[in-house]
Amino acid sequence: MVETEWLELGGTEVQYGDHTWELTGTVDISQTGDMLAVEAKQVDDVRQRTAVLRFELQDGAPSLNPGNLGSHFDRLERTGDTQYLVVKTEPRTYRYELQGLEYE
Repeated sequence: MVETEWLELGGTEVQYGDHTWELTGTVDISQTGDMLAVEAKQVDDVRQRTAVLRFELQDGAPSLNPGNLGSHFDRLERTGDTQYLVVKTEPRTYRYELQGLEYE
């Protein structure tokens, strides 16, 4: 994993698992670029537990190059019950699907 900071991602909120999570901006990118692990804290509970939200590419889609990192966060989007983290590097756009979380 390669760790990076996407400052514009920090403070963004995501609804997942009946909870609201605030993303910190710290992102671990897998060596192949097909998975993003984003640190988050639960903001709808006084305990404010921390977790890592896992966003993954589907069906062998082209991935972000972890050797050429920059701050490429574009937006979060929702389609039905599915959440996506969208990353842009000219001329490509990558849509990572939220697949789960791991409590820290």
